[in-house]
Amino acid sequence: MDKKLFSISLMLIALALPAINIAEIPGMSILINIALLSISFIFIFLMISKWKWEKGDETEENKHIAHEKFMFMGLSILCVGVLFATQHWPGATFMRITGGAATFITALANIVLINEENCTYYSKIRPVAIAAIFFATVGFSNYYWNFLFKTENSEYHHLVEIYDKNDTEEARTERSLELLKFECLDSKSYNHFDSLLTKANAMAEADGNARVLYLLTNYKDKYDITLEYVLFDKEYPYAPIGLGSFFAMHKDLFASDTKFFVVTDNAKDATSMLRSFSPDDKEIIIVE
Repeated sequence: MDKKLFSISLMLIALALPAINIAEIPGMSILINIALLSISFIFIFLMISKWKWEKGDETEENKHIAHEKFMFMGLSILCVGVLFATQHWPGATFMRITGGAATFITALANIVLINEENCTYYSKIRPVAIAAIFFATVGFSNYYWNFLFKTENSEYHHLVEIYDKNDTEEARTERSLELLKFECLDSKSYNHFDSLLTKANAMAEADGNARVLYLLTNYKDKYDITLEYVLFDKEYPYAPIGLGSFFAMHKDLFASDTKFFVVTDNAKDATSMLRSFSPDDKEIIIVE
């Protein structure tokens, strides 16, 4: 196969695979993971191999070969970033930005620094570089991924029932999408937490003297920085707040007889931390 068509085809497939994952077909997620990882390895192979762009060229002796090699290396990293983003794994943003930036810069160098006079295969590598720039731009921008998240989770309930119930549906959707992305939850985990929050809200309404808290003991923000003991509460609908800061602003809430209905990722640690701020007789109910 022609090296130009082969390279461009790989990029288009890598870009399309996350969209296919929306269907959530049984076993498809594993196949997509294998495919993206395989494409990443293929780009590594293209980087180290002596596969020529056209018959008769001496690419291995060309001084511009470095541009080509670094471009394929960037594409390989970007494919791993796409894989991580598709599976909502930590580090996805960093790898997308790193791989995307490396691909963009080296692909641009292939277009700007070489031409038909000093490179026999310029007509072959130029369209590949243009495709790589497109792939890199989509890869490290958030528009494509925001679209996929919205599509993937448009039918889910919303974790943000702990917030103001008068919120618009659009506002709730946006917030729940942020939770999903920042916590790197898959759809199964998302629905699990959602069902627990629905249960907690029902319990709180029936009690009349309760507060629902969604507390994470190992929270990763959008910059992949781990924050301990972060909670979401109806008074802070746009951002999580540290448990210590929440206590400082609501000491009366901890001192009163208000019950806490808590949805958390670690019941033991969450209970221990809440107890450290509360009287011994404080009712802290973990919703499971």
